[in-house]
Amino acid sequence: MARRISIWKYIDKYLLVLYLILLLGGFLTIYSSSYDGSISVDKFWGSSTGKQLVWVIVSIFLGFIVLLIEGSFIHNSSYIVYIIVLLLLVGVLFMPAIKGAKSWFQFGSFSIQPSETAKLSCSLAFARYLSSINVKFQDFKTRLSVVVLLSLPAFLIVLQPDPGTMLVFISFIFVMYREGLSGNILLIGLFAIIVTVIGVFLKASETSFDLFGANFSGNILFGMVLLLISIITFFIIKFFVLPRYRKEKFYRLAIVTVIGIVISLGVNHVYDNVFKDRHRNRFQIMFGIKEDRTGDGYNIYQALSAIGSGETTGKGYLKGTLSNDKYKHVPEQSTDFIFCSWAEEWGFIGSLLFIIVYLATLIRIVMLCERQRSKFTRIFGYCVASILFFHFMINIGMVTGLAPVIGIPLPFFSKGGSAILTFSLLIFILLRLDAERKVVLR
Repeated sequence: MARRISIWKYIDKYLLVLYLILLLGGFLTIYSSSYDGSISVDKFWGSSTGKQLVWVIVSIFLGFIVLLIEGSFIHNSSYIVYIIVLLLLVGVLFMPAIKGAKSWFQFGSFSIQPSETAKLSCSLAFARYLSSINVKFQDFKTRLSVVVLLSLPAFLIVLQPDPGTMLVFISFIFVMYREGLSGNILLIGLFAIIVTVIGVFLKASETSFDLFGANFSGNILFGMVLLLISIITFFIIKFFVLPRYRKEKFYRLAIVTVIGIVISLGVNHVYDNVFKDRHRNRFQIMFGIKEDRTGDGYNIYQALSAIGSGETTGKGYLKGTLSNDKYKHVPEQSTDFIFCSWAEEWGFIGSLLFIIVYLATLIRIVMLCERQRSKFTRIFGYCVASILFFHFMINIGMVTGLAPVIGIPLPFFSKGGSAILTFSLLIFILLRLDAERKVVLR
């Protein structure tokens, strides 16, 4: 009992309060987005908002149960949780499709989405493996094992298909960098992303050039430019870099050149043969190449009009119209586009306050990570921060038209039981592990 009292004493109150603020703000926004002024107590619990409140209560209850569990049990059960979730991801593929995806187990009026819990299981297994004795991230075997560990659930999620959730696994690269991933690899990854974006833009805009009497697509010419730059760089290294450094420079140049050319030339094939018409339309809308206010661009334009209508101070709580489900103006206004409801009712000032609270939460998590003696806790904490940051960045970008619509929920705000439970458990497990930092070294 004395041990548990000391653990409660060391629970980080700042992070707990920030979590509760976000959770309360999220539920009130969901309630407002579906409010029609006529919901009775009897009908409330049968509504989607009532079900969300049940999930909120369950999440908080299970979260406080987690605070009573020994950190050693969490550490030792990491691989077991990972395997169980993998089996669930396999099993869900045999379930009936809902909205075109086999992502849910249905239990009456409630459903569970295993792909959401995969974020938790991978964070635990990832932290457990990298914190093991004699495991160094600089070793090739370790890196390969990490790739396999993350790729298995990601592959199963793609089969559902749920590409939005699969992309969340990219966020683990931030944790890898913190644990020793070379900055050069991170820069190469950034270079690949930039080349991909440029390539998609050139293809989406159908850019072409006439050169030497022949017509070249934008990506073909882009690949030629990259090759020319690489050749020039090769001679610069050869004549201006000391001999003992040349081999390493040539090696990096070769990798960057191959990646750049393969991506620039491969974008054409992927864009034409892999992407569907709706994907191509969304890219064209995102890049401002065309407008489609009644088709694939409908969600974005409606979302922007709802956000803009809030102006500086907003319309007030329960006074939103464009983002209210009753008027059917913004699709998915309580899930992927929940930020529209908040922005319409609280305006620019309220939106800025939300961003400040969310960033404060991320900063607090990082502060908790950096004060750990336990490598397992530090790595798990960075997994939590990276996942939340990725969700926040993509969702806000998606709603404001800066990123394509890929179905990424806003943590603690978007409606969805599996998501709110997963994000809550991530926070509470971190709180539990952090609370024992002064008495346990793992």
